[in-house]
Amino acid sequence: MSWTTFLQAIGEHHDHALTPHELDVILCLRQAPGQTKQDLLETYQNLHGPIEEEALTQRLRTIYRKFRITGRGHKLPQLHRCLHQRFLQSEQRFVALGLREIHPAFPDDRFTSALEELIATDDDGDKNVSILQTFAPNLERYKSQLIRCLQRGARIRILLAWPYSQAAGLREAVLKRYASEHMADDFGIQGSVIANLETLEATIRGHQHAANLQIRLYDTLPSLALYQAGHTLLAAPFLHGALAIHTFQLELDLQASNALVAGTLLQDFELMWTVARPFVPDPEANWRNNLRILFTD
Repeated sequence: MSWTTFLQAIGEHHDHALTPHELDVILCLRQAPGQTKQDLLETYQNLHGPIEEEALTQRLRTIYRKFRITGRGHKLPQLHRCLHQRFLQSEQRFVALGLREIHPAFPDDRFTSALEELIATDDDGDKNVSILQTFAPNLERYKSQLIRCLQRGARIRILLAWPYSQAAGLREAVLKRYASEHMADDFGIQGSVIANLETLEATIRGHQHAANLQIRLYDTLPSLALYQAGHTLLAAPFLHGALAIHTFQLELDLQASNALVAGTLLQDFELMWTVARPFVPDPEANWRNNLRILFTD
């Protein structure tokens, strides 16, 4: 969690009952110590426009009272120490849960780096790649890394929606209904899943370790998109009107001491894996016909 995000969250907490003007003051506090009231005044004026020093002082007095900053001496340093201590405590809790960062959208560079780290490692216990999506719009970008992962003996598991399922049709209908008009054409799930399978067909073609890439298709409704490479996990919810790669992403460290969040997400992947059906886009077979009848028995 960034300092600004922390200040926003603590300033909006109902226990403090800050007014919008008081929250504006809180958001002007720097993370580094040593900020004077004059520094704070200048920061406020740069961000929000002119304000009399006495008006800022009055808002600070109210903030001190609401945060129970009492006693003698300069109170601004006391307020900063109070907030910084809470920030460090929140950071420790997030670190324990393995939360490294919250990205506004899917971080292609971070997942690429995680794949490269996996390719470079000699630890066989780290060599796992997992992807759960209805379809993965970004799969083609990682084809070369996936091939190299196979060459390095990695286990790759990919879960996609069966493109002829009612669930896939429902997801597509929801996306198109709630998406902005210029985005609606991007949500053809049937064609997009087949495009993913074509990418995977090219990935395994002629590869001696092709059996290490396992593909399953599901006929149910997933709750999240998930990308794992080694100890890095990226997860995002399925929202109405937005592809999962276009919404916020939780980046988690699978080596964290508290596995509550990451473990729960991986359990969901394993559950989906058990109810899904294996499928191989065999370059030597007419797999498109096999795809159509996968769940018809």
